[in-house]
Amino acid sequence: MQARLTAYPPDSAASIRSIGPGDALRIGRGGDNGLRLEHPSISRSHAELHAAGDGWQLRDLGSKNGSFVDGTRVTLARLDRPCWLRLGDVFCEFAPLTAADIAAGESGMQARRAAATAHTARLDGLQRLDDLLDASLRGVLELAQCERGFVLLQGNGGFRVRASLAMDPAQLATREFSGSVGAVRRALETGRSVVVNDIGSEAWLASRASVVAAGLNALACLPLLDGHDAIGVIYADRVHAGPPISTLDLELLDAFTERASLWLAARRTSEWLDGESTSARWSDIIATHPDDAATSPMAAQLVPTSAMPTGDPT
Repeated sequence: MQARLTAYPPDSAASIRSIGPGDALRIGRGGDNGLRLEHPSISRSHAELHAAGDGWQLRDLGSKNGSFVDGTRVTLARLDRPCWLRLGDVFCEFAPLTAADIAAGESGMQARRAAATAHTARLDGLQRLDDLLDASLRGVLELAQCERGFVLLQGNGGFRVRASLAMDPAQLATREFSGSVGAVRRALETGRSVVVNDIGSEAWLASRASVVAAGLNALACLPLLDGHDAIGVIYADRVHAGPPISTLDLELLDAFTERASLWLAARRTSEWLDGESTSARWSDIIATHPDDAATSPMAAQLVPTSAMPTGDPT
């Protein structure tokens, strides 16, 4: 029997591991673990998941902050059904896999890689800025399995929204905008991608008025870089529940946005500045949402231990 463990580190892409009969998966903060979770609540060697007869066992390895199965702290526990684990403050979804589950997972992975390759190839054939921005946004929405988003691009007048899908451009600079300004700020300031799979458990997001109003489920915000400088971001989010944005997804998204960034850096022309007078300014969006704008990337404190998801994860 095989099983799958999906770890949801706060403010990061989900890490997914499959384990088979006879395998053992050690989990911890140290680099020598099969699943490395770089979170301060995780011990260097935190826990181990291994096969036991026709099921699985979770063994705590003397961790400081404990291992939990469906909310109960354990030292050794048998896992023979789908359940939620918590290691320190990191939630994990455990699920035994059937042969059909394994085949579907492999097929899905191949399909996602093929989609990323197709979207990247499409960028190489484009000549107009507007076409590039539209294709980039659509590619990110598909790869992140999100529903809506926008592209923020730098110009002489600062950052402006230059493309959007399933978002009314007229509302982006008003209080009706229901995305996360804080996630965009993080991506711009750090030059690193921001991925959140469980917005309700993120302290820096769950209290944001715009996020609460939208009922957001997950988001991805990917910087467009020219060297070390952010020249824009692609933002995507979704309201409905969906598959986690995994480390594989983030790898594909980062490679795709890197290609879009190279296109932009190589083809800067007067077309870059077209439409600035009619597009929403980032400074106006920030001013409209002061609660999100005040969010500092250095001030983020991660998931509270009381926020464990409930219900059967399958």
